[in-house]
Amino acid sequence: MAIDKKQPISGQIPSEDRIKVGAIAEATNKKLHETDMTGTRGTEHTVDKSAVEEIIDNWPLLSKEVIETMIKFYGEPNTATETQVTWYYNGPWKRTIVYKDGYPHDFPEPHTDMLEQAINYHVPAEKIGELAMLEGSLFVDRTKGEVMVHCDNEGANTISMNVMHEIVQGKRTPDEARQKIKEQITQFLKGEPAPYAEKLLFDLPAEEKWDTDSPVVEDKELLQTIKEKKQSMNVENEKLV
Repeated sequence: MAIDKKQPISGQIPSEDRIKVGAIAEATNKKLHETDMTGTRGTEHTVDKSAVEEIIDNWPLLSKEVIETMIKFYGEPNTATETQVTWYYNGPWKRTIVYKDGYPHDFPEPHTDMLEQAINYHVPAEKIGELAMLEGSLFVDRTKGEVMVHCDNEGANTISMNVMHEIVQGKRTPDEARQKIKEQITQFLKGEPAPYAEKLLFDLPAEEKWDTDSPVVEDKELLQTIKEKKQSMNVENEKLV
């Protein structure tokens, strides 16, 4: 089967396979809704420091330096591949990823983004536009109930999360928050007191904050086909979550 590398393969997937995935996905959705939304989605396995050092031996200096700092304070990571090293539920973070390759970012000063960190946090839809005006390295996943940010150091990520919260709470405008970032990162890098960089100034939720939205597909024939496929596959007895 010829594959057009410039287009997705979705148009070539047989209808039967599409229904099969849809049936499993719907059954999985039901199981997830029945959970208490507090389970970790990562792994408790860790990668030995010596193995990490071997993997990142030829990585850029910045990524290697940040990984060394993360290991010093958070211990060995949970996964390590040729392109990224990941910790799950380290400190206040739901997930911390150090990428091999970074991206140039000039706000609030020239640096390279390669340290990504996420928290469980619900952002109302009407606030997402304001957060987009804050900075390009902070983004919201409403379905997962996450806010993620990437920079070159944890202090900067912490600042961004704190001003993000203030914008959501209506305590600062995006422009005011950008000024706060400028002030706090300057103090942090100079070794001066910088409370916004040193800890999260708000409480994190005790559970995941999914925003699952609402069903809109009403095609009865399609819904019946998916239902019948679930029954024929007996998916309820499979490992779904």
